[in-house]
Amino acid sequence: MKPEYVNTFGLRKVSSPTGEILEVTLDASHKYMETSVTVTSKGLENISTPAAELVASIVMNRQTALSLRNLLNQTLGEG
Repeated sequence: MKPEYVNTFGLRKVSSPTGEILEVTLDASHKYMETSVTVTSKGLENISTPAAELVASIVMNRQTALSLRNLLNQTLGEG
């Protein structure tokens, strides 16, 4: 069953040849177990397999990513 909320986040970054971070992408997705019915020699079996669906990708430049980090720190505390 697919959740109605995002429960997994991932980060990707693009760097210059000198190592400077140019862009950060925050991927938001939901992971869930998908159930399917399979015919086997024993009859019908329910098989559950992990599945994931990408909900959104947020592309940020360095300044935007730093602003998001500061906002999270202010909201959650830096501890």
